[in-house]
Amino acid sequence: MTIVERNDVDIKPLFSWTKKLEFELIRDDGESTPVFMRVLGDADIGKARVSALRRSAELRRKLKDQNSDERLAYVKDIDDLEKESIVSVIVVFSVRELSDKATKKLKIRIPKAPKSDAKTSVQEKYQEEVDSYPERRQKELRELLDKEIEVLKASLDNESKEILYKKYVSTLIDELCEQELLKAFKEWCCYLGSYRDAELTEKLFSSFNEFANLESSLKDQFIREYSTIELYGDDLKKLRRVMP
Repeated sequence: MTIVERNDVDIKPLFSWTKKLEFELIRDDGESTPVFMRVLGDADIGKARVSALRRSAELRRKLKDQNSDERLAYVKDIDDLEKESIVSVIVVFSVRELSDKATKKLKIRIPKAPKSDAKTSVQEKYQEEVDSYPERRQKELRELLDKEIEVLKASLDNESKEILYKKYVSTLIDELCEQELLKAFKEWCCYLGSYRDAELTEKLFSSFNEFANLESSLKDQFIREYSTIELYGDDLKKLRRVMP
């Protein structure tokens, strides 16, 4: 949990839900088209999420197929891995889960505000605690996370290579599918949120495949541009807490 002060909240994102991009898209006929973007509404977010889940599920099926190209490309054979390497991969891809676990064990609490008529020295001490809270919280979280990692490593060291390999495969597939999910979601957001007119009435792409077939560098540019107008969850929560 973070402390939110009114002066720390930037309400400009509320007015940046649409934008005209700095570049224009060169179409197959050689003509250039201006690009306008908007943040997706709930309905389009749902479409993007469903499409991303489908793509993630498709990749998972392929990765579980021992003979698929994806399996051969991403999942190493047990004979090609040392036990220490397997443990390292499992630990790295478990950090997110371990971090969540460590967060639940945090003992540090947000400083309690003194009464309005409290002495100046008391208010000064409170402000010092507020100012140092993020750093103190991060320090405790780091220590707890290190302990969780050590516990996991110790438990893995006692397992056979065969059991570890199964966990390695499962953990790696989960990570690859999550990356694919996020990538697909961002791409669908760009596809659904891109227009060729300032009124946002004419879609820029006739189909998702048209967007998907763009050069990788151009797709990355679209994703970066969309991220600049996207109102992230943490910002939205902060805004809700200070807006009337």
